Amino acid sequence: MASGSKEIVVAFGIDVNYAPHLAVVIASVVANAPHARFRFMVIHEGVPAFDRAQVESVAPGQAFEWHEIADSRLLEMESYNHITRASYFRFAIATFAPADAKRVIYLDSDLVVLGNLCELAKVDLRGNMIGAVYDAAVDSEAFGVRWGLTPKRLSYFNSGVLVLDIEMIRNSGGFEPAIKTLKDHRDKFMFGDQCALNVMMWDSWTPIDPTWNVQRRMVMREGTPCYLAPEEMQAGQRPKIIHFTETNKPWAVDGYHPFIWVYYKYLRRTPYWRSVNAKAKTTAVKHVRRYVKTALNFARLKMKAGQ
Repeated sequence: MASGSKEIVVAFGIDVNYAPHLAVVIASVVANAPHARFRFMVIHEGVPAFDRAQVESVAPGQAFEWHEIADSRLLEMESYNHITRASYFRFAIATFAPADAKRVIYLDSDLVVLGNLCELAKVDLRGNMIGAVYDAAVDSEAFGVRWGLTPKRLSYFNSGVLVLDIEMIRNSGGFEPAIKTLKDHRDKFMFGDQCALNVMMWDSWTPIDPTWNVQRRMVMREGTPCYLAPEEMQAGQRPKIIHFTETNKPWAVDGYHPFIWVYYKYLRRTPYWRSVNAKAKTTAVKHVRRYVKTALNFARLKMKAGQ
């Protein structure tokens, strides 16, 4: 939050390809916090004025800041696996955040918010710089051994949802250690900047309620390992953020996820409904089939969908 106000600063890092999905995130944020004041800080590469206006249209009355990335170190980094270069832009949050901001929430643009971010902004970080949720797709102990860190269960976080004590981060020199680590070892990191952040913050971050970052492997097994037990994921609790992690996104032609309908619910509140559906080759029949499949999965998962 910014000092002297109740404004919540929410940061993103995107390129023009993610403008439609950013609009979905923001539409879901404001819908679930109707009385909150937000400052949406978008760190971007080449998003044209037209798309900026389209994104802003989903949150009338809220404040927006658009900061085009200029740090050559970040611009020189290439996409790796399914991680786009824009994911590295979160390292510039300390540079662009309002001078009076004490806290910043960072969100990836492949998620939907179902809870009130006012609650997330107030979580107790217990003296640490970052609050986050464990990553269900990473063996924390193996990661620690690989990088000469103290092996510890549940010590690797997912960087798609972060609560940042921006004052503490600035006072400690920002994310420079993570940037250096990433530049030196980028090809060895499966999850790019997320791995670099974990090396930097190893054993010095605060776990937050897992319902604030419900990842794909928390609700779909698909033959892939999930490194969290049901009780560690708060399984059965209503998700506050659905994070469409990994490569099978809701807007893909073959995209599926038990909560895919939530993405399309908020997409309908944006100017991108037709264009995204056209690229994804979705039809009314396809939407109905997904909805039925989701209803069947909910019975198995025993999870409540947000309305």
